Amino acid sequence: MAKKEITKREKADVVQTVKEQTQYFQPATDVRETDKEVVLQFDMPGVSSENVELTVEKGTLTVTGTADPEEQGTAVYRETHIGNYRRIFSLNESVDAEHIKADMKSGVLTVRIPKPEKAKPKRIAIKSA
Repeated sequence: MAKKEITKREKADVVQTVKEQTQYFQPATDVRETDKEVVLQFDMPGVSSENVELTVEKGTLTVTGTADPEEQGTAVYRETHIGNYRRIFSLNESVDAEHIKADMKSGVLTVRIPKPEKAKPKRIAIKSA
């Protein structure tokens, strides 16, 4: 029987990289518009304000939240999604990210995006002749 020679390769031809993938829920979101601002409200049960990250980069608003550990016991029935949340929105180029405000209350994140002056409706006076 012939001997088979086994050689060890120094480098693999193809390298597979496995990145840790986190599953995210998309939080239910309400979007309202007023004359002065756009208001987004995100339902994120189980997330505290310390575990929310809100970023604006290259015209994209990204909201990420990490849920706190659940209370003790086993859920018998559940209609809500508890876990990590992420939602991404495109913003108008004229939005001033420095003036965006956010607050968290009872698992609801409210983000207020002020409209730029040129986007606000203006009333034009009509003169009578």
